[in-house]
Amino acid sequence: MKFIHKLILTSSLILSANQVSATTISATLNSWENGWSEGVLYSVNGGLGAGTSSAGLFNFTNNTTQSDFLAFCLEITEPINFGDTADFTIHPATDPEPFGTGPEVAEYIGRLYTNKYASVSDAATAAAFQIALWEIVHEDYNTNGFDLGAGDFILFQLGGGGAALAQDYLDSLNTWTNDVIVDVYHNDGVQDLLQVYPEPPPISVNEPTSLSLFGFGLLGLVSILRRKTTHKSNN
Repeated sequence: MKFIHKLILTSSLILSANQVSATTISATLNSWENGWSEGVLYSVNGGLGAGTSSAGLFNFTNNTTQSDFLAFCLEITEPINFGDTADFTIHPATDPEPFGTGPEVAEYIGRLYTNKYASVSDAATAAAFQIALWEIVHEDYNTNGFDLGAGDFILFQLGGGGAALAQDYLDSLNTWTNDVIVDVYHNDGVQDLLQVYPEPPPISVNEPTSLSLFGFGLLGLVSILRRKTTHKSNN
């Protein structure tokens, strides 16, 4: 994931937040980011019937800017497949459903992104983050609280040991603050997506190495210039 791509996407979100009419983008689902996903067994009917899915972090391409971006899913019951292209309209999450989530849900989503998005580093943490999002969105938390084992949204099984981590996130929501603005990428019939502004630090296992190599390159350039300066002075 290139940092410049993240800056381009963030800029588009700033503009969309100030527009009266919703911005529409075309996006294609490429894959799980770094393969980060875990299988899920769940219910959104208070335990009546079970569904299967996968929880993780998506990698998309914005076909307008030809830049990649990362996104978590908003709706567990809507379909989307790798290679699918869809048009999404961008709405503030504070808008009422179906285009947004409403201000209260958006606040909890923002708290989760603010405090734990940067901790997503493997399949287990990506799955835990996604499960916590589904609980926030699908649960009647004013009645049931945020409990993955009860209420409207129930988690029966999650691979990779992320269930306990997701519950830890949910248990901390009321102590966290929100420093982001949440946007919804909406499409009828396709999983809606979540994005935030300002975007948290980009998730990439490769960027520290790239930055180190860049630093070494600068040191090498300085060394060459010094040698040239010394050679001229000696002459």
